[in-house]
Amino acid sequence: MEPSTSPARQHLAELPYRLLAAEDTSWYDIPAVRLLGVVLGTLLLIAALRSMFGRGGR
Repeated sequence: MEPSTSPARQHLAELPYRLLAAEDTSWYDIPAVRLLGVVLGTLLLIAALRSMFGRGGR
């Protein structure tokens, strides 16, 4: 069984120029996305620890 590809994707592959720059780029290969993930993850971890042990406790 052959892998199925849509006609639109085949048409994009036949274009003489690359239409979509991020067509085959993984999110993990973009440095800004990785940095944003690290920053948001750190902030959420700090918020969780503060709510458990810090001023947010009862």
